[in-house]
This record gives sequence, C-alpha cells and structure tokens, in this order.
Amino acid sequence: MTFNMQEQNKLNTCIKFIINNSDYSDCLMNRFAIDSRRISNKQIFISLEKNSSKNINNIKHAIAKGASGFITSVSLTRGIISSSIPFLVIKELEKIYVELFKNDFIKIKCEPSIIGITGTNGKTSTVLSLAQALTIQGKKVGVVSSEGIGIYPDLVHNDYTTPPIDLNYKYLRKFSDRKCHYVIIECSSQGLHQGRLNGFSFNYSLITNIDQDHIDYHRSLKNYINSKLKIINQSQTSILNYDCTKLNKVNLKNYSCNIFFISNKMYKNSNVINTSLGYDYNRLEQFNIYSLLMITAVMKLENFSNLKIINSLKNLTPLLGRRQVINTSDKGTYIIDYAHTSGAYKIIYQDFVTQKKICTLFGCGGDRDRAKRAQTARIVDKYSSKIILTSDNSRTENFENIQKDILDGIKNTNKVIVIRSRKEAIKYMFKHSSKNQLNFILGKGNENHILENDKIIPHNDIIYLMNLLKNYEHKTIQDC
Repeated sequence: MTFNMQEQNKLNTCIKFIINNSDYSDCLMNRFAIDSRRISNKQIFISLEKNSSKNINNIKHAIAKGASGFITSVSLTRGIISSSIPFLVIKELEKIYVELFKNDFIKIKCEPSIIGITGTNGKTSTVLSLAQALTIQGKKVGVVSSEGIGIYPDLVHNDYTTPPIDLNYKYLRKFSDRKCHYVIIECSSQGLHQGRLNGFSFNYSLITNIDQDHIDYHRSLKNYINSKLKIINQSQTSILNYDCTKLNKVNLKNYSCNIFFISNKMYKNSNVINTSLGYDYNRLEQFNIYSLLMITAVMKLENFSNLKIINSLKNLTPLLGRRQVINTSDKGTYIIDYAHTSGAYKIIYQDFVTQKKICTLFGCGGDRDRAKRAQTARIVDKYSSKIILTSDNSRTENFENIQKDILDGIKNTNKVIVIRSRKEAIKYMFKHSSKNQLNFILGKGNENHILENDKIIPHNDIIYLMNLLKNYEHKTIQDC
C-alpha cells in the first residue's frame, strides 16, 4: 500500500502511542491486540469494529481484561468508557492498522518465501505435500493450515483454516525468527474475503481449482470466485489450474503479476509450465495429480533440478484421510477422503478407475449450500452400484431435510440405504463388503468429530474402520 503524507502521520502517531503506553516488547505486534478476547495485560487494544455500540462494548471488554490504552476510529467521551486509561481516536483506522503488523518486518534481513494456496478442493493436501517435498530437500518450512501450525512436520492443532490476521502475522514473525526458508499458508475464501491476509505479499500463490462451495457465505458463485482470485493481486507469481474452466478463462490483463498455469494435458501455451520430468505421476495414485503438478511447478520456478523434484515426489508420504487406501484380504478396498463437493467426488472416482463394484458412503453438511447436495448425489449415483447415505455434520439442520435434498439427485434410489449413525453406516458397509468391492468413505477424512444439534460427537472414520478390521480378524464385528 502506498501512503500519502496524512496517512503516514497517522501511522507514526499510532506507533508512538503504542510504544509509550504499553508493556515493553521488541516486537510492536506484541504490544497491541485487535481482538478484545485475546488482549493481554498492559497491551493496547485497537478497536476496528465499525458499529459504534459494538465498538464501545469491545473497548470496555478490553479494559476489563487489562488493556493499558486503546485506539479507535469512533468518537467518544471518557464518560462513556468510565475509565482513565489513555486513548487515541484515528479516523479511517482500517486503512493503516495492517501497517502496524508489517512494521516488525522492516528490519528483518532474511524473510522466508511466502506461498499462499487456495482452491475449492485439494488446498490442504497441496499445502502439506508441498511442505513435505521441500522438507525432503532440506528446507525448513513453516505451515499455517487447517491440519495444524508449525515447522513441518511438527504441527500443533489449529482451530481455523485461515487464522485471524493478527495470528497470521505472529506466526510469520516466529517462522522468520526461526529462519524458515518457506512459509506455506492455506487461504480460505472467507479468510481472503475478510482480510485475514491483508498486507501479505506472496512470492507464489496457487489456486488448485474452483468449484461451487460456501455459497451460503458468499451469496453467489461470482462473489466466491472473486474472493479466491483476490490472492493474485497480492502475489509476485500465481500458478493456476488450466484444466479448471473457471480458471483458464481468467483475464490475465487484469493482473500485473506473473501468471502461469499447470495442466494434466499438453497445451501449446507459453504460460503453461512444462511439468514433464520423465516420471510417471500415475505411480502416486494416493496423491491428487494437480497437487503433484503444483509441487513440480513451484520447485521448477525455485530452480530445483528435475532429479531433486523426482526425489521429493517419490518420497512423499500419503496423508491421513486424503485418498487413504486401506486394503483387506476379503472385505474389499477402502478409500477414505475429505471430498465434499461434486468436483472432488468426480476426480476421486476417475482417479481410482476399477472394474470392481463401487459402494459409496457419504452425507452432506447441514446449514450450508443446499444446491450442492443433489449435485454431489448425481456424481455418486453415476459411479456407485451401492450407496450408503449417512450423517456428515448436520449441525442444527434436520437430517431428514438433508437426506431429501440428496435423494433428489439420485435416479435409482433402490440402491440407497439410509443409516443416520455414521458408525453404524461404516459397520454395515464393512459387514456386507466382499473381496471384489471398492468402498469410498467420503466427507470426513481424518476429522475427529461430527457436529450435530450443537453437540460435538467424537468420531474418526479411519480409527473406526481400523478397529472394525481388527475385530474382524479376531472373528467378531462389534461396536468400537
């Protein structure tokens, strides 16, 4: 962002106020907080809420938690807050607060390369696989993803796909202090839309694909797509999936950064990166081909030799709950995956082409885009000879309503059995499976709970299936 003199003066005033009225820290960002719930004693609270009454409530909450001062854009009197702590009123605060986070990086000589990855499907898998590939080559890689945060592979639990902006900057500072070569951030459409990554300058941004998703939040497919594409304007180089029709139609003239594409097909297009390595990607069926192509593209642009790229790809470890294959001696093969859109379902069916009978166990989330349910069901119906419809985070919505929407997309409902309990559904699938059956358990991957009626129900598809298999080997099938 380019500041005019007035905005620069406002920023300098804020920095001086924070330094003079907060507890000491060598990092400016440790001296203030933008969320009253995360305020620490003797920190400055920056209140960004535009609604006046909510703004004042947040300030009072921060004062109660030990704030030593606050900055706001809302005009107020000391009598309103009933406190003698110092405060500063700065108009259009939302234009400059990001610069307060960026101030800590001015003197850092060696910043890591930052890679942002977004997309409807495959962004988490691509984050983790790319981190793994770079780590194999001896690089230190910081990761911010829905699977965890930390220096790969030592990740700790994360409650967000893309954390709030203040946390993102603190993670980046930690990764910089620990001299990471790369930082890879999973970027959700909501996170991009809400400005959780504002001010970040990505060396690379990757968009894996765009399918219909989160319309309940974005209100239209156009808004959803624009939220994803926002990352391009924050990037030096962007890599898009040319095989995704919503991406190959992007008007490159609208962006000033370098834009490249990856594709699983051959194109005479100078913007499509040649990812040919003399290596058969099909050997790695437990990885999405487009994740592998993205990894190859990034490593090529980073000047890794073909030999090193192949070495990384050959040594990738499959990810839990992502195309995870479990083979049995006489109860068929199981593929467990997080797939939750029609596009993701279609890809995973096509990538595991088989002559075996296919049974699919799946459900759809409640309180979310209803149109997705029939669309997903049509794909399941096309590829499956047997369907087990079950729960998948119904949240506060009635399961029967979700079931009805799904069944609207299935022509032959005679091949459908409805078992609401996901545990009972998996047990039924296992009990009735045969040696020549391919079973897909989709939607939950390695998640550890189901959300239902505001309750968190402990459950993990992988663990439950493995326990069933263990019991079966001991000649019993029982609840685990």
